[in-house]
Amino acid sequence: MGTEICELCRKGKIVKSAELMKFRQWSDKGYIRCSAMVMIGVCDRCNVRSLDASAEKILDEAFRREYDKQP
Repeated sequence: MGTEICELCRKGKIVKSAELMKFRQWSDKGYIRCSAMVMIGVCDRCNVRSLDASAEKILDEAFRREYDKQP
């Protein structure tokens, strides 16, 4: 497994860690408040932050879980 280089600055290395992401999303039931643990990559040089490729699916699942709890 190689070191991932930052696509923005092309000099820094991407350091990945799990972070809790809280968000709210509009739906036909009003705003739904959600939270999910996702992998975030941060460049050690320019500090750009990016979501891991699996994050979108995780966020969608968190929304669906909270949506289904609403009356």
